[in-house]
Amino acid sequence: MRVHPSRLIRLSLISLLLLLCIAIIYNKYLDKALSGPNSISQLIRNQDFASVHNVKPFKIDWENYSLTALESSRVGPGENGMAFELSPLDRELSNKTINENGFSVYVSGKIKIDRSIKDIRHPRCKGKLYFSNLPTASVIIPFFEEHWETLLRTVASVLNRAPSGLIKEIILVDDGSSRKYLKDELDNHLATAYPSGIVRVIHLEQRGGLIRAKTAGAREATGEVLIFLDSHCEAGINWLPPLLDPIAANYKTVVCPFIDIIDANTFEYRAQDEGARGAFDWELYYKRLPRLPEDRYHPDEPFDSPVMAGGLFAISAKWFWELGGYDPGLVIWGGEQYELSFKIWMCGGRMIDAPCSRIDHIYRKNSTNFPKAEFGDFVGRNYK
Repeated sequence: MRVHPSRLIRLSLISLLLLLCIAIIYNKYLDKALSGPNSISQLIRNQDFASVHNVKPFKIDWENYSLTALESSRVGPGENGMAFELSPLDRELSNKTINENGFSVYVSGKIKIDRSIKDIRHPRCKGKLYFSNLPTASVIIPFFEEHWETLLRTVASVLNRAPSGLIKEIILVDDGSSRKYLKDELDNHLATAYPSGIVRVIHLEQRGGLIRAKTAGAREATGEVLIFLDSHCEAGINWLPPLLDPIAANYKTVVCPFIDIIDANTFEYRAQDEGARGAFDWELYYKRLPRLPEDRYHPDEPFDSPVMAGGLFAISAKWFWELGGYDPGLVIWGGEQYELSFKIWMCGGRMIDAPCSRIDHIYRKNSTNFPKAEFGDFVGRNYK
């Protein structure tokens, strides 16, 4: 059956008009998607945060696989985060040093400053992608009468296992320590070990406590994100990008790493668990609640947590100061984690735990270096 030429022309014109209409509708939809209030570009523009203006809507793998392979091949005392094997004589010598800092100074001295660790992350964390242009971080580490090796091991792990260029500085805040090696000797060692000046020390003339030491470090920081750590930690593999990535997306997000365990006797590096939500009881004792059922299906994804454990977290400098920092009425330590957590949630922010950022922490065998009697019940005072 033959089709009349005029009919073919009409059909062609109709088809052309339909294609033109589809193109117009598509372009309008695309323009709306790219410029609307919920678009990626608009979300990025809405972040009043210097580095986020440069964040590209694509992600990369930041992990240093060469370093991971090198660490896994190392052998020696404490390497790969293994426990130091104590002979009867070692155990006797070790026990004599426990009271000095609440952990075995003897064993710490047998382990290298830059020792290797094992990868305790969930397998899904390997190869995980993060924004290609992350904000810079200032790492603030307050200390008081800290042991030499544990302090330097903290610094080494933070730098060695973070991507180059993301850490702007590490600020150690000496909260009025009296040990001589924590003065000029420490300054000189850091100047030699890190000639670029990326690690520096602020020496406070008198002890003001953990909270005020953190605030002093935050005031000196120049990075876009503040990361607070304790002085007896070891950062895990690729620990930094999981903390910075959520902040790059929304500067009002505060991110906590998973806090794992360094054994106080053997310095074994091991996982605590696979995460929990922070909470507290009526006496304000910190409690750990199981993750919500829906979070357990995504073991590598960050999840909301009502309150932080305290010492280890990342927050944008802008958001920290918008919240007023730490309450200046708080002294020494105690309650600051609740005060900051409440402000974060009540002022439009969000707090999450990042399973792919693992930092091990020495939980002391006993309480040492606490203030003298003149400070009184500072924790009770802070809670009021």
